[in-house]
Amino acid sequence: MSTEGRTCAVVMAGGIGERFWPISRPDLPKQLLPLADGRKTLLQATVDRLEGLIGPEDRYIITSESLQPLIVERTRGVYATNVLAEPAKRNTLGAIIYATASILAASDADSDGTVLAILPADHHIGDPAGFRRTARQAIEAVRSTDALVTIGIRPHRPDTGYGYIQIGNDEDRRQYGAAADVLSFREKPDLETAESFLASGNFLWNAGMFFWSVGAFREQLAEAAPDAAEVMDEMLAAMRMRDDEAVRAQFEELPNLSVDYALMERAERVLMVEAQFPWDELGSWDAYARITEVDDDGNITNGVTRIRDSHRCVVYNDLEQHGIAIALLGVEGMVVAAGPGGILVMPVERAQEVREIAQAGAVVQHSPEVAS
Repeated sequence: MSTEGRTCAVVMAGGIGERFWPISRPDLPKQLLPLADGRKTLLQATVDRLEGLIGPEDRYIITSESLQPLIVERTRGVYATNVLAEPAKRNTLGAIIYATASILAASDADSDGTVLAILPADHHIGDPAGFRRTARQAIEAVRSTDALVTIGIRPHRPDTGYGYIQIGNDEDRRQYGAAADVLSFREKPDLETAESFLASGNFLWNAGMFFWSVGAFREQLAEAAPDAAEVMDEMLAAMRMRDDEAVRAQFEELPNLSVDYALMERAERVLMVEAQFPWDELGSWDAYARITEVDDDGNITNGVTRIRDSHRCVVYNDLEQHGIAIALLGVEGMVVAAGPGGILVMPVERAQEVREIAQAGAVVQHSPEVAS
């Protein structure tokens, strides 16, 4: 087991944020938009939370080749050489494997004891100090047990949009300091199941934040997904030979799977540390509504807007530079968002469906012919 050594952060920032359409788009996705507290980008807020926990030289960002230059330009607190671009889109498993191989390839020393903190770039965390306390507990659990460690969020509503982590009841729960054994991972449930999870008290939201040593990751990956582990070894050898074509070819052999499905759900030993901070995944417009300050009528506005006799609405205008205002009159519980890609109008409760609109692309409605 690992008792001391280096700790690195790997921030995953390669998504395109389709559920934040139309302001999030492939060339400027949500992690590069000012959606965090203090009007920072989500990615910058994620990096800033590492201050006092992990130094700039050990912070890495894994993203796409198309976003890499923009992230280097706009993100402070990370060395440019540590902004990594995966050769193709391969979900979270591929991103983590590529980042891990890159860190290993750049090190001359035995890095099996290096602890990796795997962090998404699109989370709202209301207490950065609480995040650092929780992260330190997770790192301590990794070093004392050599398990894979995840962060669980204590649920306060029966949410069907998150996966869940099951731990034991109070009387039979095995503890390792602040960490507890994970019994199972559960997929996004229906409402009735989510309500039962909330009532039981031993199901927590899966935040998708992971901590492990390089050695434990490679060992558990070889057991859970041996083909992917073999590709990682071959890709690492190609990186050390500086053979970029071979690296790309190997990477494209990886399956397009999430790390939850490929590794965490199958791993022999997983522990969970409960979060000591308020959390929300900024995956959609309803999440933005939950974490943003409202006016006296319950409305949230960004950009040039005119609101009258409207309540509980989210209005985001990303077209004000073109002299365009958004006006609402007599509207309840709606999202109205305007960006270069289009204009979205929908009830807040249908926020999870925006991806279908974004993936459909532009729809052109031709005017009917007028008889002369």
